[in-house]
Amino acid sequence: MATALIAVDTLLFTMVVPALPEFAERDGLSDAQAALIFAAFPIAQLLTALATAGLVERLGRRPLIIAATVLLTLATLLFAVTEGGAMLTVARGAQGVAAGAAWTAGIAAISDVFPTRDLGLRIGLAQTAGGGFGLLGPIVGGVLIDLVGTDATFLMAAALPALLVVPALLVPETRRPGAVPTRVFVGIRAVMSRRRARAAAGALAAVSGALALIEPLVPLDLEDRLGLSASAIGVVFAASLLGNMVAAPLAGRWSDRSGRVAPVAVGGAVLAASLPLLAIGPAAWVTCALFVMGLGFGTMGASSGPVLTEAVDEAGLAGNYGLSAAILTVVYSAGYAVGPLVGAAAAATMPFLGAMIAGAVLVGATAAWATAGLRATSGDGPVAPGAGALAAGPRGPAPPR
Repeated sequence: MATALIAVDTLLFTMVVPALPEFAERDGLSDAQAALIFAAFPIAQLLTALATAGLVERLGRRPLIIAATVLLTLATLLFAVTEGGAMLTVARGAQGVAAGAAWTAGIAAISDVFPTRDLGLRIGLAQTAGGGFGLLGPIVGGVLIDLVGTDATFLMAAALPALLVVPALLVPETRRPGAVPTRVFVGIRAVMSRRRARAAAGALAAVSGALALIEPLVPLDLEDRLGLSASAIGVVFAASLLGNMVAAPLAGRWSDRSGRVAPVAVGGAVLAASLPLLAIGPAAWVTCALFVMGLGFGTMGASSGPVLTEAVDEAGLAGNYGLSAAILTVVYSAGYAVGPLVGAAAAATMPFLGAMIAGAVLVGATAAWATAGLRATSGDGPVAPGAGALAAGPRGPAPPR
């Protein structure tokens, strides 16, 4: 259920990508204004992740999964009835609230039930499910927008999270019995005091920042420079999600077996190198560049996320995986919030190619710093074959207390 919710959440927030030129034209939005509207999602997601970090430990994963499903349905309906920049910002922010609850509770549930030796793979599979459905978002959204318009498209899309409400009500609780919840900011400080955790957080922020940088700017460039329709924009942009879907489980397993350093370094290099390629060439070239970019952020994201869960145990907080899930969501949201702000500033001051080059420099520098931080710390090697689950669950016993 957690993976399904993450998948549907990703599909719905990527459906907005091909709709952005339609909203911009309808409401008279500039490129900078459109980028700022996109920033409402990660800001709301970040604040929600902080708020739910404690709730997911005290109330459990199940109540937050149920709430996220209902909120996602309502947020999608908002896009069908809103008009004007202010209301679009509210709708995008509501999506962020739903996503913050979904990812925090969902990743915590996954961390509860799978062993360390499989954690990179399992988080990678959740990202793959998100990437697979997210791959459909721009394509289906673009086609439907061309056929029936934006309002009808989002009205129909709201049926998807609505169908998950009943399964969410039936999902079992996975929170570790007997785990003592810690205060959120005390726990976050303990986890983030570890250099490995800080390095992983930097890598995740680079991934989400790069994605958020291109989401508002690439569709507008494809329309302005190449004259593509909403459906064509959706197909081109979906290539990035296809790359992520291919790379995430493979990189997760690679990092489980061989350590997190090499996948983070390789993913960061690929991601940085691909960004400037998005601003040149015909649609086919941009499609290939987006696919390569997806390979980069799938590799970097799937290999750095498990480090935060491991850091919870290393900080003596075994069982409090709502903390690692919240940190992952907060860091991802922070990068996702900075990306549109950088994009808005870049759109107002430089051409699209300049913005992509600036983004590549930032991503490359962050990836190099994160790689150095992971390499300098101990314990970054293959997980022993007999390693048990991080918490009590169907895959193994709880660690000694």
